Amino acid sequence: MVLTLVLLSIGALLFLIIGYNIVQQYKQKLEADRRALMAKQKMIIEEAEEILLNANRLPFSKTLVLLMQTRIHDALKSILQAAPGMDSVRQRLQDVQAQIKYVQEHYQNSDESSFRAPDSDQQALQMLQLVKKIRAVVRVEHNKGKIDPQAFVTEDRRLELMLLKINIANLTQRAFESRMQRQFGTAKQLLTKGISALAAIHDKDPWLIAREDEMRNALRDMNQQIEEASQKERDEMKEKKDDLDVLFQPKKKW
Repeated sequence: MVLTLVLLSIGALLFLIIGYNIVQQYKQKLEADRRALMAKQKMIIEEAEEILLNANRLPFSKTLVLLMQTRIHDALKSILQAAPGMDSVRQRLQDVQAQIKYVQEHYQNSDESSFRAPDSDQQALQMLQLVKKIRAVVRVEHNKGKIDPQAFVTEDRRLELMLLKINIANLTQRAFESRMQRQFGTAKQLLTKGISALAAIHDKDPWLIAREDEMRNALRDMNQQIEEASQKERDEMKEKKDDLDVLFQPKKKW
């Protein structure tokens, strides 16, 4: 009888230990999942904030600004659900809600002509990476149903043309630098490439139209400059040939 009680006690203790370990592992998993969720949401917030900080470099539409702020709002809400006691997050959520309301009521779409061309190859690369990141975020939000299909198509096309603007601005700068260095072959190749790229675009905005005209004028002026230089060289060679003909012509006998 005593042995039976001892065995039952040991069994109950083992059951309690196993149950306790299962509960602890479950709590640890919940805590790990909570931390992973919060880390992910913080990364989303940081990415959206980084994008919004570049609004002075790239023209942002109202749709894009609202999309980024809504993304921050949803991430803060997820963090607050995982950690209800974080008062700082609660206050930040209220601030973002106020910002969203302000944008909805007062924000005006940026003029696409306000686009600021990159000053260097490195800056152009950074801008290209930024726009590609924005396009990826917009697609993620579209897949989540945060932006309607028509607005998505419009915004995605606007960002696609933004990539083109950055490339054209950088290409034009390189072409003009090559021209100044009298590397006419390289300059002509770059300008021709840019003109061909823009000729295939049917929804160009005023900025792209102006760049296309600028490149066509530059290419025409450069071709004229090259032709004038070639004509001058031909005239000089002809003049030298005439002088040599006079020098070596048969002498008259008197």
